[in-house]
Amino acid sequence: MKILHYCAHIRLESGGVVRAVLDLTEGLSKAGKDVTLLATEGDDWPHHHSGVQALRTGSFDRAPIRFSQERLNFLREHIEQADVLHLHTLWDPANMQLAKIARACDIPYIVSIHGMLDDWSMKQRNLKKRLYLLCGGKSFLQKSAAIHCTAEAEESQVTKWTPRGKHVVIPYVFNPSEYLQPPPTSDPDKYWPQRGEKKPVVLFLSRIHEKKGVENLLQAAAKINAIHAVRFIIAGSGDPTYERSLHTLVSKLNIEHCVEFVGFVTGDRKTALYRATDIFALPTSQENFGIVLPEAMACGIPVITTKGVDIWSELDRSGGATIVENCEEQLVNALASLLEDASLRTSMGEAGRQWIERTFTGDAVVNRFIAMYRNAMVQ
Repeated sequence: MKILHYCAHIRLESGGVVRAVLDLTEGLSKAGKDVTLLATEGDDWPHHHSGVQALRTGSFDRAPIRFSQERLNFLREHIEQADVLHLHTLWDPANMQLAKIARACDIPYIVSIHGMLDDWSMKQRNLKKRLYLLCGGKSFLQKSAAIHCTAEAEESQVTKWTPRGKHVVIPYVFNPSEYLQPPPTSDPDKYWPQRGEKKPVVLFLSRIHEKKGVENLLQAAAKINAIHAVRFIIAGSGDPTYERSLHTLVSKLNIEHCVEFVGFVTGDRKTALYRATDIFALPTSQENFGIVLPEAMACGIPVITTKGVDIWSELDRSGGATIVENCEEQLVNALASLLEDASLRTSMGEAGRQWIERTFTGDAVVNRFIAMYRNAMVQ
């Protein structure tokens, strides 16, 4: 089976979509499939030992976000050799160009939505997105062999825009091994030494973006530190102007002594940061999967998040997560409950870790993707 994936930009700092694409392509290759990843640019391509073939398309050479006919002729050679095409960047018009070639070559294509049709997402630049869907986007989706969603909550939101689409629900491929059994090189004391008196650590790790609820967490940090000595670590990167506004808020709240911004983290440094953490908090307005949540749970950390995460019900049932409304008061209450009860932190952490082991270890999720591709090929 030859599977061709397309994701415009391969940069891990861009968020969870890239991480999901890399994990999926590497998982498929490990399962013995012939996998090629197409992208316009980026620095975080699959490892050479993964078996995934990486192919740069070159930057978009026709406005807006499209390929010229010459570039499309080059890409056609690869599409017609594939058994299935899997597209990942919904709002790029280049997707429709590649899908058109696939239809002409009688090659089925699949589209992963990655939360881009969630209610919150569709409220952002709503007119532009509606026009895109009206001008071919909706037809492009509904002609696909499958529209991939990561959770039933995401499917219910996607169906509003693609009522005649063939929807398939499969969680992301997530390899938890480096978190379940962290390497000795990810020593917390090496990367994240305690400063003076040992304090519980509350971690936020994600792309720094307005939708992630960092302001709520900082407001909660101010109230929590009035009653508990806690260290809050904010890990990730984003728009510099927005990041500066968060630093200003920290100063305004007079919590510089307990809040630390550490920037984008990866590799052993990231794993070590999880290992140094007592509570993980992501009070986001929208995530379709939120890969950092299962990462934290694999490390045995209790997590706090919101119903803005499409897999919130699965997280809730796991016993390893507290689901709150996206408001400061509930976030403060959830943090206080966990900070005041070490046994609750331990039991939730263990429940979440066990759920990760049951759900994501082995080949079960990868095999569901392979079954989706096979179904697409025989339609």
